[in-house]
Amino acid sequence: MCLRGQTDLGFDLEFRPNMETYFGYVVRVITTDHQNIDLVYNQRLGVFHCVIGEKVTGEFRIDTLRLYRGWNPVRIRFDEKAGEVVFYHRDKPVCRGRLAIRENTCAHIYFGATNFEGHQTLDLPPMNIKDVRITENGELKHFFPLSESQGAAADDTESRDTAAVRNPVWLKPRHQNWALVKTVETAGTPSIAFDQQKEVLYIITADSTFRLTFRDMQLRGEALAQGHTLLPAGNQSIYDPVRQRIYNVLIDEKKVRTYDTLARQWDDTFTHTELTEYWQANKFVSQPDTSLYILGGYGQLRYKNLVQRYHFSRDTWETVPVKGDHFMPRYMAALGLNAAGDTAFILGGYGSNTGDQSVNPKYNYELNAYSIRDRSFRTVWRFPEPARQFCFANSLVIDTATREYYTLIYPTDKFNSSLQLIKGSLASPGYQLMGDSIPYSFYDIRSFADLFYCPVSKKLVAVTLYNSKENTCQVKVHTLDFPPNALVPAPAPRKTYIAPWWVTLPGITLLLFILLALSRRRWQKKQTAKTAEHIPLAETAPEQQPERSAVFLFGQFEAFDKEGNDITKLFTPLLKELFLLVLIHTYKDGKGISSEQLFDILWSDKPQKDARNNYSVNIVKLKAILEKAGEWHIGKESGKWKLEVLNQSVQVDYARFAQLCAQKNASSRPYIQELLGIVNRGAFLKAVQYEWLDDIKSDISGQVIDLFLQYISTADLHAEAELVLRLTHAIFLFDALNEEALAYRCRSLIILGRHGIAQEAYQKFAKEYKESYGQEFGRSFKDISQQG
Repeated sequence: MCLRGQTDLGFDLEFRPNMETYFGYVVRVITTDHQNIDLVYNQRLGVFHCVIGEKVTGEFRIDTLRLYRGWNPVRIRFDEKAGEVVFYHRDKPVCRGRLAIRENTCAHIYFGATNFEGHQTLDLPPMNIKDVRITENGELKHFFPLSESQGAAADDTESRDTAAVRNPVWLKPRHQNWALVKTVETAGTPSIAFDQQKEVLYIITADSTFRLTFRDMQLRGEALAQGHTLLPAGNQSIYDPVRQRIYNVLIDEKKVRTYDTLARQWDDTFTHTELTEYWQANKFVSQPDTSLYILGGYGQLRYKNLVQRYHFSRDTWETVPVKGDHFMPRYMAALGLNAAGDTAFILGGYGSNTGDQSVNPKYNYELNAYSIRDRSFRTVWRFPEPARQFCFANSLVIDTATREYYTLIYPTDKFNSSLQLIKGSLASPGYQLMGDSIPYSFYDIRSFADLFYCPVSKKLVAVTLYNSKENTCQVKVHTLDFPPNALVPAPAPRKTYIAPWWVTLPGITLLLFILLALSRRRWQKKQTAKTAEHIPLAETAPEQQPERSAVFLFGQFEAFDKEGNDITKLFTPLLKELFLLVLIHTYKDGKGISSEQLFDILWSDKPQKDARNNYSVNIVKLKAILEKAGEWHIGKESGKWKLEVLNQSVQVDYARFAQLCAQKNASSRPYIQELLGIVNRGAFLKAVQYEWLDDIKSDISGQVIDLFLQYISTADLHAEAELVLRLTHAIFLFDALNEEALAYRCRSLIILGRHGIAQEAYQKFAKEYKESYGQEFGRSFKDISQQG
């Protein structure tokens, strides 16, 4: 790189979490005059040092949440005319220093270890790098995306140069290729259950219970205290996150057993020995009515469409009478719950309209929604008929924020089959193939496949079971980093060949989409040109840029240490609840929380002495985690425990939120914009469910909505339409059916000339309103868009 005029070296940086040592050189630029310009991370201080020669010219921090959980743009500008070097983070200058730059000064660039003679160093922090950019007087000269999947070279997409890479670990394959992480062989017919909060897969066998913990990838087995117990073919297991229990179910016997983790035994036994009539049935635990639901299944030449319910507290079974659209009898379908837990989505399956296997059995590609409150089925949409038929794994993984889902599909016409991940939308048919395939031994009722999601480790988990004729079962567990990459089919060889089934699968649908796209392209270009400059920030969904030393409670709960490592997974469920209890009560009203309240919430089943001992042990563990992020003080004040950040060493979004809400300066635009920057991450602790937290969540939602609507009500919609759109977007994160926000949103879009998008916003709202309340939204688009 030659330093002509203004030369910029930019790149995106992310630290790898859960490592011990982070000291070292991020990048070294060494000129032909042997001057060194370095960016060095100081682990002890938790800062980046800007170094020129032997002088530290400045330092800056990156919030740990951003540093360990997202990409951070860094740039170094060499200004020949001014004779200086300026370091930027997120396009803001953070430090600068003098540097003599002659007309013909050039430089070598090293990320990480350096072998340049006289400047050798092996000290580097564990980091990820991408998108290395070199510009000269504003013009891009070199661009290295670092998006390769293998090899020791990185291509320059601008000038076709090549950079050398030593000891690379490429990130792309981890989001593309499933990894086989565990294989368990056991006798009999085991079943599986998954605890999403703790990220633990349970494998239930006749004489043992295995636990695979995805945060440390450790497999632990414990033998049953009473020895062998009968596990009939067709038994299923499920984990209840509210009661934190594992249930083992035999539908034919109408029996649900509970596992006692301390005693290592089940509270009941099965006696049924015949083959089940409910192979591959779908199941879920419903919180609204504290029940276990079983849908569908197959056995004795009959497909089922029964909705069966087991009520935990009453220990009773019933067949639920249903209404609405016809739910075809089926098995081998996928099921997932919505965020509220009151609607189950069932996708596809195999069966027949009559339930009789001998009368026109067929594949099903409908998405059905079952309302627990209404006891009704509704057909949402249907897939176009695929080129090759397929069925589904047992679960849908639903992203509630985007209303997208993931599941596994597979053909059923051969033994040596394969599972393929797909991504789709609950709002419309069509899907996208993601990642590569997983080998799957398919033999109808002898096989089973399921899909789960680890929210902290950010991994998809695929589990397959195959029962052989020798009465043994092989359980295989694969993982894929989330979000997955789209499937990239291998290029076709010159010889004639038959493409893999998942490549040809969506061909007809894709062709139709292409034809439609071509016919509308000219129109879209015109509309894009007209409206591009009016797209509000909240709708462009920019990539978050994490920093370090931070704890975030809005959106997903996340914590990052001084080096930017993600330390969220260090919080066990107990430590997490203990931390949140003390932290929230400290900043909510400044008072803190008493020992009695803590003990009653966390250890209500233990004597006070044991509760106190548990608290002492866990507070020590909590302090060790928090010290990684910054300086904290945990202590008693006026008889109550408080947890406070010292010297502003840790960014806590809820702490700043509480300060802003105390000011209640809703008429100030800077005030509202700062508040918006906090809550845009999502609803407060949206994935965390504690009984004591419900009222707090409700209060926070009310505060956000009231402040934003108060500002909007006095705003000049014509002058601030963009900001109003962002504010209404944030309101919908807390209350998806807020009519005032809809009115202001539609009005702002119309002001910006985006009438079609305003109509779409109204129609989406009306649809969700009907889904939630079971009745039509009673106001017209004209009425709603003229309000405010």
